[in-house]
Amino acid sequence: MNPKKIILCPECDLLLEMSSVEEGEKLLCPRCGAILGAPVKDSVEKVLALTSAGLLIYVPAIFLPLLTFDAAGIESSGSIADSFLALINTHFYFTGLMVFLTAILIPLVKLVMLFIVAASLYTGRSSRKTAVLFRLYHHLDEWGMLEVYMIGILVTIIKMLHMAHVNYDVGFYCFIGLLAATLGSAALMDKKLFWDEIDKQALAREQKEGILPCRRPEPNNGPPALSTQGRP
Repeated sequence: MNPKKIILCPECDLLLEMSSVEEGEKLLCPRCGAILGAPVKDSVEKVLALTSAGLLIYVPAIFLPLLTFDAAGIESSGSIADSFLALINTHFYFTGLMVFLTAILIPLVKLVMLFIVAASLYTGRSSRKTAVLFRLYHHLDEWGMLEVYMIGILVTIIKMLHMAHVNYDVGFYCFIGLLAATLGSAALMDKKLFWDEIDKQALAREQKEGILPCRRPEPNNGPPALSTQGRP
């Protein structure tokens, strides 16, 4: 049995034999029903395009004003960076730190990591370091909370509609674009394809450089995974 055809369900740890699955289908665990794979057409190219767009609009999305409130002739505006600075200046250090990490730093780090991984796969230059970056990306996945910040912006707009005139600035549209690029790149990423290509390209590179990887032990056979028709 080829070790590359053996997968482990991330939800129930069931050992499975990999089944072939076409685009538009889902690979399901027969025990718990978890989705093990959902192929996406041109996944690498789509992720590369979205992460590139996200990096291009990151600076205006974070540092340009999002909204301008006009109440009785008094205007007030602010950006995501301004909200972080305001929290620090009012001595809410922990809250300010969390805003900085989840809305400013970690989304940027995730975009950069995923861009490097997708670019490495697209150019055929991935290595074991690419696998490390991709693994770190998944560890940080739950810490990027741009969508939570967007919910906060929408709640603020709803509460202020009857009290002030709301103007939507350039930063607001850039932030929506950044959120769309971040969520879209995660949704269109075929994880199995990424891991397979990283392993394939890294192995080819090692063989070319004369580095022979250690032989992996072959696991026991497991039941086949289920393949169901339908869009993910």
